[in-house]
Amino acid sequence: MVVRELLSVLKFETDEAKVQSFEKSITNLTKGLALLVTGATAAATAAFGFASSTARQSEEIERSAKLASTGVEEFQKLAYASESFGIEQDKLADILKDVNDKMGDYAQTGGGAMADFFEFIAPKVGVTAEQFKNLSGADALQLYVSSLEKANLSQADMTFYMEAIASDSTLLLPLLEKNGEAYKTLAKEAEEYGAIIS
Repeated sequence: MVVRELLSVLKFETDEAKVQSFEKSITNLTKGLALLVTGATAAATAAFGFASSTARQSEEIERSAKLASTGVEEFQKLAYASESFGIEQDKLADILKDVNDKMGDYAQTGGGAMADFFEFIAPKVGVTAEQFKNLSGADALQLYVSSLEKANLSQADMTFYMEAIASDSTLLLPLLEKNGEAYKTLAKEAEEYGAIIS
């Protein structure tokens, strides 16, 4: 009706078929604009949600890397690789924190869980506590595993020493064996897939 009155005031033709066609065009235009506004709102909401999620994820990665005494990018590569062996990011951070704790305990007291390693294993393979001193949690764990491998331990002894340094760290053995061969492959894959947030 409003369209018909508008056309009448503007002295346009008020042929019924033309008026209905014009009304239909206006209705379609209104619906189209409503859909456009709804779509833009949905896109903005999704973009905000993605940005918010990425920020939370970045904060969590940074916190975990700090806990593990490891660089953010290195930690992400480790997390990517360790997930292939059933170890989630939080668990990995806990393991690396324990490694740092045990190394620090030995450095301060000469005792603790690392005493057996430095008494029985280190002398056999030529490793010293000094070599562990300034390593990140990940690098210290890698040196530890490589030293255990050089000592040619049985699986039972390997498990004993791994669990002494951190609970569930035995799960990381396939990743760290052979000087971290599997880790290096998976870390490269993580970079190629763009799984590393700078």
